[in-house]
Amino acid sequence: MFTPAFLPMPKDVSEPNEGAFLQSRVRCTSSAKSSQSPKKVALPTMEGFLFEKVKRIVYLEASGNYTTVHFTEGRPLLLSRTLGEMSRLLPEERFVRIHRSYVVHLRHIVRYHRDKHGSVVLSNGKALNVSPNYRQAFLSAMSNYFYGFPL
Repeated sequence: MFTPAFLPMPKDVSEPNEGAFLQSRVRCTSSAKSSQSPKKVALPTMEGFLFEKVKRIVYLEASGNYTTVHFTEGRPLLLSRTLGEMSRLLPEERFVRIHRSYVVHLRHIVRYHRDKHGSVVLSNGKALNVSPNYRQAFLSAMSNYFYGFPL
């Protein structure tokens, strides 16, 4: 953020009129940064890193200390990282954990079944169960991501 040196700085930003302008600028700047998600993610491989578009990732699947990344096209990628480690690399406003073994990209959810356990169908046709332990966080993420989705 560029701030000219000749602008007077408020004495106390907590005073109503003195700091209102700066507080609103800080809010605008931080909300602009939070709405910008990375377009690519660096996936750690044995040889180095694979830079992949985030929108191509459909879901991640845990298998012990390994994670399989499933893409819209092509073969899945097996990584020697846990699902927790991998989920921290992804934008949290786009990905949600639905099960101990699965993290899904909200963009690729095409259907949610509210049956006994709850399940999602993804854009690649894969159906995954939503665990009761992750259901509330999943429903909250869905209501934030999709217009008209009731909580």
